[in-house]
Amino acid sequence: MARPTDWHPLRESDPVPGDPEGVRGQVKHMKKIAEYLRTQAAALTAMANADNLKGKYADKLGEEARGLGRKLDEAEDRYREVKGHLSGWADELEDFQRAADKARGDARDAQRVIDSHAAKAQDRAAAEKKDGKDAKGGKGSEGSVGKDPELKRAEEDLEDARKRLNKAEGDYAERSRHYAGKIRSSIDDGMKDSWWTDFKGWVADADWLKDWTERLSWLATIAGVVAMFIPVVGWIALGLTIAVTLSHLAMATTGNGSWFDVVMDIGALKMARNGLKAAKAIKALQQGSRKTAAGLADGSARTTASAANAGARQTAAREARRRGGTSSAKRSAARARKLRMENENRKAGQRAGQEVRDAELPEVTARDRASALGDVKLSQQVKDIEKWRDIHPDNPALVENAVRAGRHQQVLQRSWAVSTVLDLGDKFVGPNIGGDGAYDRFKGTTEAPVGQW
Repeated sequence: MARPTDWHPLRESDPVPGDPEGVRGQVKHMKKIAEYLRTQAAALTAMANADNLKGKYADKLGEEARGLGRKLDEAEDRYREVKGHLSGWADELEDFQRAADKARGDARDAQRVIDSHAAKAQDRAAAEKKDGKDAKGGKGSEGSVGKDPELKRAEEDLEDARKRLNKAEGDYAERSRHYAGKIRSSIDDGMKDSWWTDFKGWVADADWLKDWTERLSWLATIAGVVAMFIPVVGWIALGLTIAVTLSHLAMATTGNGSWFDVVMDIGALKMARNGLKAAKAIKALQQGSRKTAAGLADGSARTTASAANAGARQTAAREARRRGGTSSAKRSAARARKLRMENENRKAGQRAGQEVRDAELPEVTARDRASALGDVKLSQQVKDIEKWRDIHPDNPALVENAVRAGRHQQVLQRSWAVSTVLDLGDKFVGPNIGGDGAYDRFKGTTEAPVGQW
């Protein structure tokens, strides 16, 4: 589409010239050239490796073919890199031109209103002069009644359009230098003839990869929310996040994506890892508290049972030791009776301890579930730890377990909060900061393939 030529009243000429569609046409052309160069490089390599040619000329031909193949491969790689830079520039150029055209249209509308008021003022002044009235003190002069609201609004709109055009022009200049530098770097750098060259070319041609990664990112966000109510989905969310991270890493290392996205993904994975470690620690603390509480119940039950049959055991012990007139059979029976009571005391303790270990996890409230981010099992484990602490408030191990569980729960909550803020900020807040694609342009400043910084 042809660019506007009349930029009055803001500029003498187009401040953001360029043809996005023409650039895209060149991108398509360069893509075809890159594919052709790759095909020819492969053909030359195959020719060099052929074993059906014999003699010195075959060795020389193979050497020359390999050298030419490497050069074509380097040229192909450069074409692909430049193609990617031009594609990004075409998109941003279109945004700058759209913003500039909008400012131009608004300015022309405002100028028409200003010109109309100026023409009316001249006509009024001429009429007053003809009637012999003073233009400054006449009845209908603007000096006596203040500036017309419509005129004032038009002047403000004109100034706002001028500021928007200045911003678009400044961004245009900055980003054009950015892409020019990238293209120069791609052309000047020496390229390696290796699998990395093919991999970068494959990523550059994989137009579907960015869309696929974006969809996976949204699925990971949705899965993260669902995991608050169905904890097992958390593993799905983690798997999706890992897949998104690997995809962003592949694009960033080849110069087709932003390293900022990789950093954000790594941050999300770090938070997920912290949350999983905290949940695992809470489970271990709950099992430890149960074990400690079971031991206390065992000891308490044994003490109670021992106190209940203390007299009978003492009597049996005396009878077992008695000599003179007491048959050995009676002494054996007394010893057996004493052992039986002691065994019953141990069993009473074991039953009490087993009851603690087999006790159902406590019921939890909606508030308890919310504090555990919707994970019912986790909230039950935390409440179980607190229950045994409350039953045995003087036991330092149970008190310490409750304190540590609270800390791990805070880590879990903070990890989820930070991860959510990063994710939603990237998807909703960032794109609205600055407007006109400023957030995407910021990400673009962190684009650079490995070996080209």
